[in-house]
Amino acid sequence: MNQRTQPPLSRKQRAEQRKAEIVAVATELFARGGYRGTALADVAARAGITQPGLLHHFGSKEGLLLAVIEQRDADSEAYAMEVLGQDAGLRLPSIPDFARRNRGKPGLAKLFTVLVAESLEPDSPGHEHFVERYRALRAIVAAMIASAQKDGRVRAGIDPKLKAAEILATLDGLQTQWLLDPDEVDIARSAEAYAQILERDLRG
Repeated sequence: MNQRTQPPLSRKQRAEQRKAEIVAVATELFARGGYRGTALADVAARAGITQPGLLHHFGSKEGLLLAVIEQRDADSEAYAMEVLGQDAGLRLPSIPDFARRNRGKPGLAKLFTVLVAESLEPDSPGHEHFVERYRALRAIVAAMIASAQKDGRVRAGIDPKLKAAEILATLDGLQTQWLLDPDEVDIARSAEAYAQILERDLRG
């Protein structure tokens, strides 16, 4: 039986493949030691590339960090689209799905938590990214709540912006507690319980 041979990768494809491999290594190391606690030399050695070679692909350590953040966000957005589809409505039952996804990928969950903590100072490389990310998330959730209020599915007395901030803060807090003490905190069950409480609160 003849097997078709795959055409050789182009130079651009090989470069993209190599960059993806380096980002995967950096993701693991940043999650473990943080951005500040991980040297470029560590990433290069683990990826089997020289430090100048790594800098050729990303320009700087900050450039590598942004590539890691972008990849993490792309994975999260793809999962959100898979769970929610094109429905922009308020999908409270989906909250536990995101928690279960994080439980299945603790490395990505830890990476996010570590990088947010390291990005609190305005001069941190990831600061602006996370500020804009949370602004966008709050706006999306607030718009969902406001739309549901118009349809009569959410009571009128709720401030969509304040409730959006509360929802995101609760989910982030549950994730942090789970990462710190996974034997005591079941993130999926906690998210399920919160979704039920939230639904009763929103509907009044």
